[in-house]
Amino acid sequence: MRKILFLAAALAAGAAHADFIPRVVSGQNVATVSLNGGSLSYSQPWGNGTLGALIIEAQNVPRQIENGLNAAAANAINGHGATFGRGTVTGTPTLTLRPDASGVVFATMTGLSYRVTSSFSGTKWGVINYSCINTTDYKNIAVTAQYGTADGVIPPTKVGITGDLSTSTDCDSNLSWILPVLGDILINKAEGKVDAGIASAVQNGLGNVTQNFFFKRDQNWLVGLNRLIPADKVVTYPGGSFPIGQYIANNLPYLIANSQITLKLGSGANLNAVLGTNEPPYDLSGDAITLTLTSPGVNFTANLSEQVHVYWLWQCSIANPSRKCQDPR
Repeated sequence: MRKILFLAAALAAGAAHADFIPRVVSGQNVATVSLNGGSLSYSQPWGNGTLGALIIEAQNVPRQIENGLNAAAANAINGHGATFGRGTVTGTPTLTLRPDASGVVFATMTGLSYRVTSSFSGTKWGVINYSCINTTDYKNIAVTAQYGTADGVIPPTKVGITGDLSTSTDCDSNLSWILPVLGDILINKAEGKVDAGIASAVQNGLGNVTQNFFFKRDQNWLVGLNRLIPADKVVTYPGGSFPIGQYIANNLPYLIANSQITLKLGSGANLNAVLGTNEPPYDLSGDAITLTLTSPGVNFTANLSEQVHVYWLWQCSIANPSRKCQDPR
């Protein structure tokens, strides 16, 4: 009897676990512009159109920065007797633009952190073998830059970077006294080069955001802000209306030179697999771009989000495809 109860409990536990993979059935990209107590929303089919292209650009920013950081870290780590493992950028980048009376704009990007792992092994004094994994965290990265309002190009001499740097090392032995020696080989001598590479990679990411959204024009001679708020968009509010799209089209250089702008880049709807749970909701949404602009002429906010309807493919275990269990639905 006990064996039967135990087997039933084990089967129930196995059946309770399931992984789900989303597949989009339908969806839309929704933009909302708000000013003076009024708002206007408009949409395009999910994954298409100018709004979909803006979402892809926003989602790519952390990955572009991650690729640059990994190249810089691998360069420094592999050149100091170790092997680069993996580097990952996490967080939500937020860009703030602040004009100065001298005709320059100060840009700040915050919200990102970076973790990189590496391995190294060897023999100490010809007798002791060791194999170690190092983890380095660069948290709360903040990049500051200065550029002219004419072209948005960020000179490398006008970039600064700060962050919280920490490192730890784990070895396959109890020889904790050897770690400072290994840490000096891997970290201290490479730190300056890694930091310079980090500065360059994040500078490029910052430059891509400012260029694509405010300066770089597409085949229709539109920058990202024009694509987010086209010229035909008019916001109606209590007591009146304002042609916000046409105003931006006619006054873009003025707005860049005289506005404080905050641009938060999100990942949109979370379409990652969901592990070890009951079937998730069918309707998903998430912000991709949130912009706030304050200027002498106009103040407004704009939001771009993904709203999708999905169905869920069930799999017993994504990590272990051969695992067998019952569909929990």
